[in-house]
Amino acid sequence: MDHHELMQGAHAEADASGCGGTVPGRGLYKWDPRLKLGLLVMAVSLNIVVAQLWLSSALFFTSLLLAAWSRISLRHFAFFFIAPAWATLVVFLGFSMGFGTTPVWSFGVVQIYREGMHLGLSAAARVACDMAWLASVFLTTPFTRVLEALKWFHVPAILMEVMGTAYRYAFLLFEQFFKMRDVARIKGGLQSYAMSCRSTALILAQIILRAYDRTIRIQEAMTARGENAIPHGENMEKSDPPLSCPNQCDVTPIYSEDATTVLSCDRVSHSYKGDRAIKNISMTLKKGEVVVLCGPNGSGKTTLMKLFAGILPPDRGKITLFGKTLDRKTRKEAFRHVAFLFQDPNDQLFCTHVREDIAYGPKNLGIEPAETDRLVDTAMDLMEVSHLAHRPIHRLSHGEMKRVGLAGLIAMRPPLILLDEPTAGLDPASANHLVDLIRHLNSHHGYTLAMVTHDVNVAAAIAKRIVILDEGEIIADGSPRDILTDRDLLESARLEPPILTRLFQAFLENGTDGGQIPVTIDEAIEMLQPAGKEPDQYNMVKI
Repeated sequence: MDHHELMQGAHAEADASGCGGTVPGRGLYKWDPRLKLGLLVMAVSLNIVVAQLWLSSALFFTSLLLAAWSRISLRHFAFFFIAPAWATLVVFLGFSMGFGTTPVWSFGVVQIYREGMHLGLSAAARVACDMAWLASVFLTTPFTRVLEALKWFHVPAILMEVMGTAYRYAFLLFEQFFKMRDVARIKGGLQSYAMSCRSTALILAQIILRAYDRTIRIQEAMTARGENAIPHGENMEKSDPPLSCPNQCDVTPIYSEDATTVLSCDRVSHSYKGDRAIKNISMTLKKGEVVVLCGPNGSGKTTLMKLFAGILPPDRGKITLFGKTLDRKTRKEAFRHVAFLFQDPNDQLFCTHVREDIAYGPKNLGIEPAETDRLVDTAMDLMEVSHLAHRPIHRLSHGEMKRVGLAGLIAMRPPLILLDEPTAGLDPASANHLVDLIRHLNSHHGYTLAMVTHDVNVAAAIAKRIVILDEGEIIADGSPRDILTDRDLLESARLEPPILTRLFQAFLENGTDGGQIPVTIDEAIEMLQPAGKEPDQYNMVKI
């Protein structure tokens, strides 16, 4: 069994019923989670209070018998001992060399004492006992059932949230570790024990650094969804949808009656680690617009979006959101009007299960529980993730995570939604599906959208206006046709026209201006069909 099978097996034993599956039923699998948690607490408590080697050993072997009776995989059981093994070894050596009066072995100035060895063995036995009982309980109990049992015991909600988040990201870090190990193996870094140790150390260092960076992005995502807000009881009046919705959903955002300009920025600049990421930018977003920000890597697109969302403060200039300037105080309330979909859904989704994550934002808005449930149900239905409501986040595909993340924003009904590379990492079918859902939010519900993308084909399909950034500055702002048919402009920004546009430019290069060159499939079909003929008369399929 390789490490991929190990991780999959641990997932399956830990949360199979949470994913709609069933766990093999015998032994501990059939026991009530509350009973198992009670036994776990009792074993750990006896270990602490009595602290005798014989008792720890007896409890340890009892847990081994229960694990064997339940047919828990030995590899999965041993997996729980990997992390504490090294710490236990250090503790054992520390006790052996630092306590006692009866030396049993010496090496130079280092002496090992009998009493210290006994204390070290006792400590190691307690750790082994605790880990064995933890493995026996958690490998035979779906995590959702564990949380239900803890709730029954009236464990504080904050502790349950901490456990849930730790569980979610522990699996994510393990998956990253094993992926990086695969890369090291492909590049010859695991040829010998010494090379394996060095490669593993480098990987662990990267995991720690990336975990630190991820905590910053997760905090930004929480801030964007109202983590720092003080909920208040403002009742928002509903407005009728601008058009009928085929999904029969009511998640239309609420605009003030006189709202025409959603957001504006005036000579905004922002520096990142001493470098000017955004330079003197001025622009506005009008109600109902779909604005796409394009540009090369490092041009400042994501930074600008974070400024719009109130996640980052500008160094200079002023950002106005629905007539109110975003300052230190109002930035915390920006989530009521603007939502942000992060590029990596692992940063966007930080709760343990789908429904819980989608409900996170509405709860921060102070919405009543019944209305929160309705909004969550509606958002899940619109994003077509209702069947995933009770699935753990770490069991979702990349595309499912994107749709769940967007559902969590829709449930808050913010008039302005900011999307950072929403189609990144998706296969063509999933990307097209997500683009259709995003267009629906604008056309049927009136959401104002601003989106970052490198895919000019997506920009052509969805944008009403395109803004090109380069080195932190706006170098172009105009209609999709004006921008996407300007080859010199796109080349200067290290972009290319859409595939259809390039094709028609190649065929119609002589004597044809940009106004005759299509940028979308609809325009190409309209241009190619003879006057008075319908597209279906020529069996033309709309892709």
